[in-house]
Amino acid sequence: MRDIAKVQNTLSILDQFDLSAKKAFGQNFLVDLNIIQNIVSCAPIQENTCVIEIGPGIGALTEFIARKADKVIAYDIDARLKEVLAYSLSEYPNVDVCIQDFLTVDFKELEQELKDFDHICVISNLPYYITSELLTTIVLSPMKIDGFVGMMQKEVALKLTGKENSPLKLMMEASGDVKYEFTVSSQVFIPKPRVDSAVISLLFKENKEIDKHLFYALLQAGFKQKRKTLYNNLSDYLEDKERAKCVLEQAKIDSKKRAEQLNLCNWYNLYNQLL
Repeated sequence: MRDIAKVQNTLSILDQFDLSAKKAFGQNFLVDLNIIQNIVSCAPIQENTCVIEIGPGIGALTEFIARKADKVIAYDIDARLKEVLAYSLSEYPNVDVCIQDFLTVDFKELEQELKDFDHICVISNLPYYITSELLTTIVLSPMKIDGFVGMMQKEVALKLTGKENSPLKLMMEASGDVKYEFTVSSQVFIPKPRVDSAVISLLFKENKEIDKHLFYALLQAGFKQKRKTLYNNLSDYLEDKERAKCVLEQAKIDSKKRAEQLNLCNWYNLYNQLL
């Protein structure tokens, strides 16, 4: 079936397989072809690209990715969708469906599996309840990823692309160029969610200045208790108040500041003093 995202096609598939959205998996089926095309166009899909899709649902977004990418590996946690996707994506032999929680993926094995591809992208309609966890997994992945495009709750997208800092927002900025792409109305989903969504993109760039896991651990420590000063949080992290004071002085950071007041350059300076 082509153009799965047409309302009549989506309803037909749901009826044929007696399928309804599972709230526990954060499922909402997108029924707007223009938005799907716009999502795919935001991804840096080039020649010899494999796209990893997280949460394919019934395949509405997957089919458009498959038309552009050489290979698609679609991960979904819902075992009910295996039969559905085998039917809805039957004309796309370049799609592999994995019924698996993406958070449990062994990235070393996956990287080896995809070694013949020049480019890897991740595209996802992220379930609201695990957006941060999935984004963190992607950003900290040891795989070389060209780009990420994800749809998420609008409020979360605004936070990740706005002025207010957080460990994840700063980690994404350290990983590449983050952009708020466009808003997606709640009206274009079945069932309709209570809030609007938004699409953001992240074009990864190589950053040899940091160890991603160590840098993110520092960010998390700095924000551990937001009402505390950075000095207090860093003292707890280092288990050494004098060292915390010395490190902040060397990084030229006011010890009375809180974590959210520091920009990415400040965090780089602090990280380098801890090496």
